Amino acid sequence: MRLNFIFFGLFLLGLGFYLGNAQTTEEWFEKGNAAYTNAAYKQAIEAYLKSLEEGQHSAALYYNLGSAYYRMNAVAESIYYFEKGLTLAPDDPDLKNNILFAKNMTVDAIEELPQTQVAQFQSRLLSALSLPHWTWLSLLLVWLFALFMTGYLWLQSSRVKKQLFVIGLVFGMLGVASYFAANAKNNKLQSEQYGIVFSERIEVNNEPNRRSEIQFTLHEGTKVQILEQFQEWQKIRIANGAEGWVSDANIRPL
Repeated sequence: MRLNFIFFGLFLLGLGFYLGNAQTTEEWFEKGNAAYTNAAYKQAIEAYLKSLEEGQHSAALYYNLGSAYYRMNAVAESIYYFEKGLTLAPDDPDLKNNILFAKNMTVDAIEELPQTQVAQFQSRLLSALSLPHWTWLSLLLVWLFALFMTGYLWLQSSRVKKQLFVIGLVFGMLGVASYFAANAKNNKLQSEQYGIVFSERIEVNNEPNRRSEIQFTLHEGTKVQILEQFQEWQKIRIANGAEGWVSDANIRPL
């Protein structure tokens, strides 16, 4: 009985800590919204960052934070948080719209490398849902497959059994497809690392040494793909496919 009382007390303590922390993050978020409404963008940013420190991560928070930085003409920061928001809500129209406005403030006008139709379809498909959503969808479809197959095995009516078998088979195939989509999404997230340039100006060399030829320069706010690391050098790729090495560059990973 005493042991049960101790566990119950620990449960209440943990629940109280969780609710108190959730209330704190929500309070900072609301303070940021109030400051943003009053055009106090610096105070709004401070409140939103406090909410992040308390553990809140949401597309709405990243959107508001990016918007506040955009109002202060902080190019790199605004693009960075809009991109963070898009990782959680890839189809959010407000995030897509605002990041275009933010990118218009950047110095570098980089034309994206055209994709094949197959690559475009795959990209759109994987971007339709986040990794957790793809995972839950595959689990749901497998569960429905098992449910309909169980009905197929237990029921006696041949007509109903045939319908259950066909429906279950469809759910099974969709479950396998969604599993492969979730796996492809996970592999893409693990293998592709992107970042935003926060340095005012960086030089991109064709080799990881300072005596090598400078191929091009980049400026703050540009999104790059981080390919590999060699000592203090990073190999990057930009949207048009150009690659090179940078050193002492402030590139904040997404």
